[in-house]
Amino acid sequence: MNWLLGFLFGIILDIALAVGLTFWDGRPDKAFMFLMALLFLWVVPLGVSFWGVIKFWLSYALFGKRRIVRYYKAEMYKSKFPTTNGFAEWQTYLDYLITEEGIATSVKVKAAAFASEIQAYKTLKPATIFLGLQMALDRAMEEYQAPPSTSGMFAPSTKLT
Repeated sequence: MNWLLGFLFGIILDIALAVGLTFWDGRPDKAFMFLMALLFLWVVPLGVSFWGVIKFWLSYALFGKRRIVRYYKAEMYKSKFPTTNGFAEWQTYLDYLITEEGIATSVKVKAAAFASEIQAYKTLKPATIFLGLQMALDRAMEEYQAPPSTSGMFAPSTKLT
């Protein structure tokens, strides 16, 4: 309900500003000036937002993705995350890390930090950073090779004779 009140307040503020601009101008064609002011107030921000999305995705493709993937992989190696084999998406993998009993606390904390960061951007920047972080974490999971001590490849009972 709060979003509706905020939306209505924004519309009323735009209309009040358009009325103020109409009477401030002093031209005889006030209806035309009112419509132009409203058009400017409603169309220009959409264009600016659209241009911002285009700039983000261009910079993400050229520079950002590689850096974010490297950051995620470095943190995964530093915290010694278990293998990502068997997990198709980032959310199930992080949920597994957070809820599984045998996982170290430092890994749980880092996985919770990853999940909370991505979920925060779901609210703040859903069309840009949220999608970019998801894609980068999925890519980092594909490239990550768990250290042998945490991957489950070498069980303590396995001995070479």
